[in-house]
Amino acid sequence: MTEIEALEMKANLDADGEVLFKVCTLDKEVQITKNMVSISKDVKKLTGRTFTPSVIEPSFGIGRIIYCLYEHSFYTRPSKSGEEQCNVFKFSPVVAPIKCTVFPLVQKKEYETTATSLSRQLTRVGLSCKIDTTGTSIGKRYARTDEIGVPFAVTVDSEETVTVRERDSKEQVRVPVDLVPSVLKDLCDRLLTWEEVKSAYEVVQNAV
Repeated sequence: MTEIEALEMKANLDADGEVLFKVCTLDKEVQITKNMVSISKDVKKLTGRTFTPSVIEPSFGIGRIIYCLYEHSFYTRPSKSGEEQCNVFKFSPVVAPIKCTVFPLVQKKEYETTATSLSRQLTRVGLSCKIDTTGTSIGKRYARTDEIGVPFAVTVDSEETVTVRERDSKEQVRVPVDLVPSVLKDLCDRLLTWEEVKSAYEVVQNAV
């Protein structure tokens, strides 16, 4: 029975109180009264859920990799005085853009000459480095290098030996000037560990 036929039957039942209905299976008509059936048309809202379509972008550009590297490498630690927090990027030496910084402890011409020469030697062995000859304190210069993720810092306080500082532990060892490029190269290439360097060279006490 279609919707139109059902509504027509309802109208006849309302008007006459009865109607003849043909039963196909019995192949005959039967009389149906108003109190035998109830016919109505209702509209129901089945759902009211709101659906917001979304788009998945399966792309893996270099930018996303860099963002993840930044996210997992950044942390803060208290300064030596404990009055402020210092920002640190703990980049692995393998991926750090700058492998080491070189700066003289004080502004002396002989120390600056040694620092410049050492910087050139590091460049020759393939290590990107940054030289800092500003007159700021050694602690502030260490903090600046830590903030940009430089794993090692070389402080020139002698013409024969220098101190090499590891960023995360802040430990320092004293290394002969002519051995610094090879030691740092092996550290950055993971051919040498910091613990092995500490066991081979003099550890500086009360390091900054």
